[in-house]
Amino acid sequence: MANSSALMVFFCLLLNVITHLPYLTNASSCKSPPYKPSGTHAILTVNNFGRGGDGGGASECDGKFHPLPQRVVALSTGWYNNGARCGRMIRIKARNGRSTVARVVDECDTHGCGKSHKKEPSCKTNVVDASETVWKDLRLNTDDGEVPVTWIML
Repeated sequence: MANSSALMVFFCLLLNVITHLPYLTNASSCKSPPYKPSGTHAILTVNNFGRGGDGGGASECDGKFHPLPQRVVALSTGWYNNGARCGRMIRIKARNGRSTVARVVDECDTHGCGKSHKKEPSCKTNVVDASETVWKDLRLNTDDGEVPVTWIML
């Protein structure tokens, strides 16, 4: 009986390590799906990039805050690509057919993979974190929290 209990504990610990290993090593948790010039599938989330907003501090790209009505986004760590997309414009298209353009101003840190490491792990690897203005342009409800979209670099 004691051996089966010890074996059960061992398997539970092993499963826990296997489950969390990618986040401990940051190996697979940092990879975003590949960018496709024809349209990259993503999940749109909402963020307040203004001072005191839920985005935390100033943006990674320019060290500034971006209050409404600015059309700005943060990209998941892999797509942010160490800041290579900073200041670039992207076109975001919703499933309802509406699209809008926004400027990349920040990284949506994926499990501590980014340079700053100042945020708690909050972003998945496939996130375009957008200001409310972007959501309004797309005629989406921010209460939905996460909405599938596609995006391209302009």
